[in-house]
Amino acid sequence: MRRALALALLACLALALAVAGQAAAKSFTLPSAHVSVRVAPDGALLVEERITYDFAGDFSGGFREIPVAGGQAIDRVAVSEGEVAYRPGASAELGSAGDAGTFGTAVTGKGLRVVWHYRASFEVRTFTIAYRLRGLATAYDDVVDVNLKVWGDEWDVGLGALTATLEAPGRIERGWGHPVFVRGDVALDGGRASLRALDVPAGQFVELRVLVPRAAFESTTSMTVKDGLGLDRIVAAELGDAARFERDKQKIDDAIEHVGRTLLVLLLLAVGPALALVAAVWWLYGRERRTTYDREYEQEPPSDTEPALVPVLLGQGGEPGSYEFTATLFDLIRRGRYKAAPVTTEKSSWAGMQKEQVADLELSQGEQIELTPFERHVADVVDFVLKEGPERLSRFRDRLDDDRPRNSERFTDFKEAVGVEVRGRKWLVSAGAVPLGGAAIGFALLAAGLLWIAVDGWRPVWPRWSDVVLASLGVCAAANAGVTAIALAGRRLWKRRTKAGQAEAERWEAFRRYLTDFPRLQEAPPATLALWERFLVYGIAFGIAERVLQGAQLHMPAELHAASTIYWISPTGDLGSGPSALAIGDLASGFGSALSPPSSGSGGGGGGFSGGGGGGGGGGGGGAW
Repeated sequence: MRRALALALLACLALALAVAGQAAAKSFTLPSAHVSVRVAPDGALLVEERITYDFAGDFSGGFREIPVAGGQAIDRVAVSEGEVAYRPGASAELGSAGDAGTFGTAVTGKGLRVVWHYRASFEVRTFTIAYRLRGLATAYDDVVDVNLKVWGDEWDVGLGALTATLEAPGRIERGWGHPVFVRGDVALDGGRASLRALDVPAGQFVELRVLVPRAAFESTTSMTVKDGLGLDRIVAAELGDAARFERDKQKIDDAIEHVGRTLLVLLLLAVGPALALVAAVWWLYGRERRTTYDREYEQEPPSDTEPALVPVLLGQGGEPGSYEFTATLFDLIRRGRYKAAPVTTEKSSWAGMQKEQVADLELSQGEQIELTPFERHVADVVDFVLKEGPERLSRFRDRLDDDRPRNSERFTDFKEAVGVEVRGRKWLVSAGAVPLGGAAIGFALLAAGLLWIAVDGWRPVWPRWSDVVLASLGVCAAANAGVTAIALAGRRLWKRRTKAGQAEAERWEAFRRYLTDFPRLQEAPPATLALWERFLVYGIAFGIAERVLQGAQLHMPAELHAASTIYWISPTGDLGSGPSALAIGDLASGFGSALSPPSSGSGGGGGGFSGGGGGGGGGGGGGAW
């Protein structure tokens, strides 16, 4: 029994999945449609639509949404299939169920909805929807204008072939099909107009417009009446639409034919305005104002500015990183906040097959001194490592991993505190960010607006020149927004130093050149240990500590090196030979890696169509379920 029950459940599940898959995959196409219109002597339109559906799947309902404009009315609705007339009175709700062969109607906010019920499965069926439409025809003093959408723009599927006929109570003087970009034609034969259109895309209307002498009608009770002559006015409007289409086509063809010129113009429009704005912002807000300072070198640090602040000053802002953090640490050692003793550490290489003694520094707590806010964050990190006693620099990275999230927060606090300190010293002005940021937002909004207008009115078969221009300008505006956004990332374009900041920056730049050009140390080497140690601290901040160490190796007296707490080269005591575990760059890189946030992981008149049209009544759309 259990096995039989399990098999039955599996069978039901398989059937349910098959039905669900079939329901999800069902669809329909519209191979053809024929619309027959007879204009009554009072101007009412007797419309009969024969729409052919090709169903792939099981279907039971169809609908038509027929727009009804002000002054118009629809009645005498009927639905049939072949010789079988559907019975009225069924539900008109979309997706509703009903007996096959019934239909219902409902007034909606747009007009009239017609819903019919049937049963169809993987077959071709043709339904006929008939109705009378009053108030659409417009009577002028000389002609009656009948402008009807024989196919609406609210269909979600395309139509393979459309034919339409219109019979009037008198001779048809002029006739047009709309819009011009639909593949089709119109033929006139006395009081009959015939329209053909092929491959009508989804969301595309088709209009048939005819002009009939007013004298052919018995009354205007089912028309809209307008004073004046209409023939010349309507013909002129149609000719104007056709001429606009030809002009648009010629302009588009010319742009394609001269593609090099077109691309050059688009390139200039895409980057020219933004580049001009960026250049103006740099000239007004980013260009540094030179002072009278003219020295090439400064042989000592020009002020007591902390090492973490100087690179930010020279870089015109930016975020400090591991070099500034490491320089601050060594500055705290230099000032006695921590004690450092040279030691040796055994280092393994070649998978433990080779061991060697390398130079190292062992740090321990020193004196309590006054610290700036950003120095306190560095001290918090070091105190965490030293909480259980002295520790070697080579082991700092591993110890920091013991509480990486909290130490990462301290590193972030350090960087933020440096930024606060720099802003407090008023070294930099950032006024240029305002016009660049405003321009980036303005270009982006302009691009969105232009592209929205262009896409909303886009005609896929024969686009208007105006839509092409709007779309092109929208893309160019987006490119300009990108250029200005990129310019915002380059702070030197919109940020500059104040007069006081520039004066100090030029002196610090001269000092950096002096440290970089280390052979100059031979001409005038520092005379004191304190100065040598400051050289190294600022060299770390500048990222050129190795150059300073090279200079010290050549020119620093051995007795000074022996007394230093921050210079270490080798375990042998001299300044040049022997391996070292603590290359400054590696140490700074290690701090940056260890203090970065931990990874969060990942988870799982006859002739062709003319004019733009769109003014006709009727149309709408439909569908099936």
